[in-house]
Amino acid sequence: FKLQAGNSKLIVAGTSSIHDWEMEAVKFKGETLLRIDGNTISEIRKIEFKTPVSGLKSGKGIMDNKAHDALKKKKFPEIKFALNNSNNVNISGSKASLTGLLTIAGKTKEVKLTADLDVENQQKLLVNGSVPIKMSDFGIDPPTAMMGAMKTGDEVVVKFNLEFQKSDHELSGNF
Repeated sequence: FKLQAGNSKLIVAGTSSIHDWEMEAVKFKGETLLRIDGNTISEIRKIEFKTPVSGLKSGKGIMDNKAHDALKKKKFPEIKFALNNSNNVNISGSKASLTGLLTIAGKTKEVKLTADLDVENQQKLLVNGSVPIKMSDFGIDPPTAMMGAMKTGDEVVVKFNLEFQKSDHELSGNF
């Protein structure tokens, strides 16, 4: 299954000393290899997802620049997530709990998440969920502005609403 970016959303939401904020990923790629029995997923073997840091947008140029700098965009231009082992997946009805490797700003950490799954006619897969992440776990100093008067919180929440379409092609391995 290949990710349909035009029908999908990935949002990073956080707080600051002044107001809450959100950034949306405007570019991303992903694919998954899974087994479907009827309209139920019985096995997830592979998940790969990546987005360029420059594709995270808030609609505010200064905020985007500060976030991209904090994420070390020049040295580490991509954020990546991959299932680290298909044995780390637990599927129960329309929910999946899994552990994967998330790489941000050049640092890779194990992340556990739960997602709601909805299979439509064995051709389309909808995946929804959210996962909290601490920037400091990835060596990222939460951005500040106005000479330190505005400070962002360390924890952000990544919210995802993804649509995958069945592909007749084998997974590329380097999509």
